[in-house]
Amino acid sequence: MKAKSLPLPDETNKKPGANIMSRKTISFIFYFIFTTITSLVVIDLISQQINSANGVVIPLIIGHSKHSDWHLEKRRFSVLDPHLGYAHSENEIEIKKLQSKYSWSDGFAVYSMKDSGKLDHPIILVMGGSTTDAVYSDHSWPEELSKLMIQRGVSGTVVNGGTSGYSSNQELLKLVRDGLEFKPDIIISYGGVNDRGDYGQLPYPMVHPYQIATLKSLISPEYSPLFPNTIYLLNQLLDRKRTTPMTITLGTRTNRTLAQQFERNLILMEAISRSTGATFYGIIQPNDYVGPGANSKAPKEGRKSLAYIAKVRDLYRQIRDMPARLSFVRSFISIFDGEDGTYSDDSIHATLKGDHIIAAKVLDLIYADISERKAERANP
Repeated sequence: MKAKSLPLPDETNKKPGANIMSRKTISFIFYFIFTTITSLVVIDLISQQINSANGVVIPLIIGHSKHSDWHLEKRRFSVLDPHLGYAHSENEIEIKKLQSKYSWSDGFAVYSMKDSGKLDHPIILVMGGSTTDAVYSDHSWPEELSKLMIQRGVSGTVVNGGTSGYSSNQELLKLVRDGLEFKPDIIISYGGVNDRGDYGQLPYPMVHPYQIATLKSLISPEYSPLFPNTIYLLNQLLDRKRTTPMTITLGTRTNRTLAQQFERNLILMEAISRSTGATFYGIIQPNDYVGPGANSKAPKEGRKSLAYIAKVRDLYRQIRDMPARLSFVRSFISIFDGEDGTYSDDSIHATLKGDHIIAAKVLDLIYADISERKAERANP
């Protein structure tokens, strides 16, 4: 007798319409998920508008870390400064290396190992950005100036307050707050490039971007990583003891251009210097993107962005006539004309050779003042 064949497994107990029900279930699940997410996104968008109207700015849908701002992430400096944004710290490796040869005093490199009260006069205080900074590289023109003075038997002490990323705005603030503590006889501001606007944007040029980043980080609320606006708004509605969100102010808007701001800062530094008996020199620094001369006519390609170069050239176009109007301002724009090997790869920072040329030019500039002060001390 022939055996009966058994039904296949997928044919056993098969109910009519099972496949149709399965497809409907899956479609419903996807529809539910899509509708839910869309609704949550819309709700978070509406919540963001409400929060923004109340002065609270929170990212949409997915929050980020409070400290994810570019300026804080870079951590170029480990010390926050309430007025300047940041400062060098004596705990930096570069500062510790510098202290093997010179003194370090709260943001200033003092090219001497003598106690602060026994420094040789005249005291020459230098302010500036990275092109002046004592530890930006393994050399600086103020250090070369100090060495040159020793070589030529010129008495005095060079104090370097330059800090990378400072413009004349930070120089002015640092001079008033810290620089005058050294009781300087001669004060020099060496800059120009950093006043192009990246380190103090209009209409609030006195505020460094690092300060803004820090303030925003401090006042930004704690919020959920998912749908942060909605969660924050619900917490605010449910919390009866909620207070008005903290905000920040950057001061009064200025109507000055960046060039006018730079000029104003030099005028104020000169007035402050004169009021303390010091002589002030504002020096417009050279760079390979402006001015006459072989170096400035053909800067190497790719060193800086076109936007960077445009900002520098626009600023220098407006400030190049300052020496003709202000007797205490000098232009070093053409100082490297006819010289090779004076700039580093970025066409802004000087090489050791360039720093030596700057130092020699500065010493020539202030030598008469040094001699006059020496004579006054000898015959009080």
